[in-house]
Amino acid sequence: MKRSLLFAVGLLIAIPLTATAQRIQSAKKYVKQGIERFGRNDIVGAIAEYDRAIGIDPKNADAYLNRGKARRAAGDLDGAIDDYEVTVNLAPDLALNNHDITQAYLNRGYIRSNRMDIEGALADFDRAIKYDPNDAEAYFKRGRAFLIIGNAKFAIADFDKSIALDDHNPLVFAERGFARQTQGQNSEAQKDFERGLKLNNDLRLMLDLHLLDLQMQIKEMERRQSAIKRNIA
Repeated sequence: MKRSLLFAVGLLIAIPLTATAQRIQSAKKYVKQGIERFGRNDIVGAIAEYDRAIGIDPKNADAYLNRGKARRAAGDLDGAIDDYEVTVNLAPDLALNNHDITQAYLNRGYIRSNRMDIEGALADFDRAIKYDPNDAEAYFKRGRAFLIIGNAKFAIADFDKSIALDDHNPLVFAERGFARQTQGQNSEAQKDFERGLKLNNDLRLMLDLHLLDLQMQIKEMERRQSAIKRNIA
């Protein structure tokens, strides 16, 4: 009798374990099929496969990671970042030095910056740097955001870091030169402008247009800040 009871209990335990294992394997199969579809540029089909995987196994970090990549390819940046954040919660190691995740935050941060949502942009750039602290573009874009809100000191520090990681971007030198100029560091600013021109094959027009765009954003931010102060007063 005891032996039969133990066998029955063991069977009851084994059945759920087997079912769980089957769900995990089934989810992995859908993730694999999603990756194959994505490789064939079938973005909609890939997302559908990842949806199936997540429906079966909501803790499958690879499914969220790959769906985020597919959503980003489809232009759904917010949806991609939502998936990446779930991935980070489930498997933090997958986010470290992950180019796709870093780029998603950089892209959204850049969009937010252009919309003058500097606080949102800085939050995205901070995330990008957290996941990849050696991304030169992240420091450059965060430096620009700091410059727009008038924090030249923080901007220069980020431009310094960006240049230390990659000293071939003429735009970083142009913006650091502009930031130094606002701080009265005219000699150092001139050196940056010259270095930027040299890297840009002496095509001054492109750098001038870039700096003009930056100045327009700074003026727009100053206008908004002044309007807020007037409303408070």
